[in-house]
Amino acid sequence: MLITGYENDPLVDGGHFLTDSLFWPTYLIDTMASHDPSLVTAAFEVGEDDCLGYFRRLTDPDGWPVFRLGLPDRHEIDVVYRNLTGDMGTEFVLCRSGGTSTLDLANVGGHEFRPGLSWPELVAVANWSGAPYGVVKPHARLLLLLPALGDADLPSEAMAMVTVALTGCGAGPRGGELVEWLLQEPQRWPHWRQQADGALVCDGRYSRRNPEGPAGHPPADLLAISSALRIV
Repeated sequence: MLITGYENDPLVDGGHFLTDSLFWPTYLIDTMASHDPSLVTAAFEVGEDDCLGYFRRLTDPDGWPVFRLGLPDRHEIDVVYRNLTGDMGTEFVLCRSGGTSTLDLANVGGHEFRPGLSWPELVAVANWSGAPYGVVKPHARLLLLLPALGDADLPSEAMAMVTVALTGCGAGPRGGELVEWLLQEPQRWPHWRQQADGALVCDGRYSRRNPEGPAGHPPADLLAISSALRIV
């Protein structure tokens, strides 16, 4: 597996992890609830120590799991576990099929830059049914991309949709409580707006999609990202 910018890294297909009962709680603890994992473990009815052990599998420095989400027009989003010793994180990369023309959407963990997706983009990508490879199930696609979300204008149905996705990926009756916590403070998230050139941008201080932020992409890249994620 090759992705531009990761040529010297030991990337491996992470698809097989998705069928493991410990993957989703471990992933959500790592990317969204590392400081308070109790609601995650309660929702999935697993032990925190079990998730910690599973985390070591996901962060093997000799094998960096990659989860590929196909998009229209031969684009894809790759969710990459960056397993550098002392500098681990999860990276969300937009690229062409085959790993070329990479653009960072979000980085979660060390050197964190997010959000990378608005709510309408998240839903559109999750529900796109034309992916010929990689992660194809809508619930899994939504949860994989959830850590990259940040949108102050969440619709009323957002909590119900994420709860359904959690249930579809193994959460139990307390999944709703977890979602309420994960989405509890949208007012702290940025607002999104469309620029005159058609690019969707936000005002998140440390978002790659904030043209005025310290990590913001240049105009051409912002438009390229918006165009790739504009799924009707």
